[in-house]
Amino acid sequence: MSSVLSDAHLTEGMRSVFVELLVHGPLSRAEAARRLDLSPSAVTKLTKPLLENGYLLHQPLGDRSTMGRPSQPLAVDPARAALIGVKLTEDALFAVRTDLRAEIQHELRRPLISHAVDDVVTRIGEAVRDLTGSGQPPAALGISLAGTASGGDPVVLTSPFLGWRNVPLGDLVAAATGLPAVVENDVRALTAAQQWFGAGVGRSSFALVTVGAGLGCGLVIGDRLVSGAGRGTGLVGHLPIHDNGPLCEMGHRGCARAYASSAAIRRAVASTLDRPGLTFEACLALAGEGQPVARRIFEEAGRALGQVVATVANITGVQLVILSGEAVAMYDVCAEAFDAALTAHTHWTSTPVEVVVKPFTFSEWARGAAVIALQHRILGR
Repeated sequence: MSSVLSDAHLTEGMRSVFVELLVHGPLSRAEAARRLDLSPSAVTKLTKPLLENGYLLHQPLGDRSTMGRPSQPLAVDPARAALIGVKLTEDALFAVRTDLRAEIQHELRRPLISHAVDDVVTRIGEAVRDLTGSGQPPAALGISLAGTASGGDPVVLTSPFLGWRNVPLGDLVAAATGLPAVVENDVRALTAAQQWFGAGVGRSSFALVTVGAGLGCGLVIGDRLVSGAGRGTGLVGHLPIHDNGPLCEMGHRGCARAYASSAAIRRAVASTLDRPGLTFEACLALAGEGQPVARRIFEEAGRALGQVVATVANITGVQLVILSGEAVAMYDVCAEAFDAALTAHTHWTSTPVEVVVKPFTFSEWARGAAVIALQHRILGR
C-alpha cells in the first residue's frame, strides 16, 4: 500500500476509481465509467497505474456467449495489502488482520491487565507482531474504543472505560509499531465497515445503532461518515424515554440506557427475580423461554430501543437503520415491542424505516478499526 495508495501523486480521480472498484467491484470499465460519470477512456487512464502496481487485476470472463467484444471486469486484489484493526475495551484487546476488502484472516483476544497508557501501547504492539508473524507487513493500523476520538486526529480526548483524557494514542502506537496508526470512536468505526463492506453498501445515507454496555449511533449522510462538532455525534444513550423510569449509572432518570443497555436489563431482571448472579445471557435465555418478568423487562427495552431508532430517523431522514452491538440478540425476544414503538414514534409523513439486524461478534469492532485505517490511507480522512 505504501507504494501507491499513499503516493502524493495519486490523483483524486484514481482514488475515486479505486474506491468504486473496492466497494462495488468487479466492474467493467464501462460500468465503472457510468457509475463515476466518466468516459471509459478516462477510467482506462486512471486505472493503468493501479494495474501496474498490482492493486487492480482483471477478473476472468464468465459467460462468453454475449455478442460484441467482451469487457474484462476490473477488481481490487484483496491480497495486495493487509491491515490491522484493534478494539480496546475496559478489560480486553481484540485485534484482527484483514485484507483490502476487510475480510478477517486472523484474530486474537488479549486481556488488558492495566489501563496505563504505556502498558496498553505495549499490548497493541504485541498483538501486531503476533498477527504479522513472518507474513506480509501490514500497511496501516486502526484502533477503536468507546470514547471521544476521530480518525483525523491521533488523540483520544476522553475514554471513560479506560480513564483517559487527551492521550496521543495514535502517535504512541505509530512510534511503537512503525505503522501509520489512526484512532476512532468504536461505533463510527463499525459504521464505516457497514458503509463499505456491509448492509450500508449502495446507500448514501443510513444510521447504525448499537446496543450493549451502552447505546451508540453512527451516521453516514450523503456518502460521508459524520463526526460532528467536537467529535461527539451519535450520543443517543441518554435520550429521555420516560420521566418516571429507572435511573442509569449517570443518574439520569428514564433514559434509553436505563432501559436498554445490557447492564440495565441484567440489573432489572436479577433484582426483580432476586437472583443477583444472573448474567445478561441468562436473562436473555429466560426471556426466550417465556419467563414473565424477564419477558416484560426485555419488552420495555425493545420499546425504548424502538423509540431511539425512530428519533434518529426523524432527525436525520435516513431510511435504513442497522442494529448491532454485543446485546443485539435481545431483538429476538423484543422484536414486536421494538417494531410497535418504532411505528408509533416515527413521523407520520416519513417513509417507513428499514431495519437490518446484524449478528455481532467482538471481532466486528476490530474489523471496523481496520476499515478506518483503510479509509484514512486511501482518502486521507
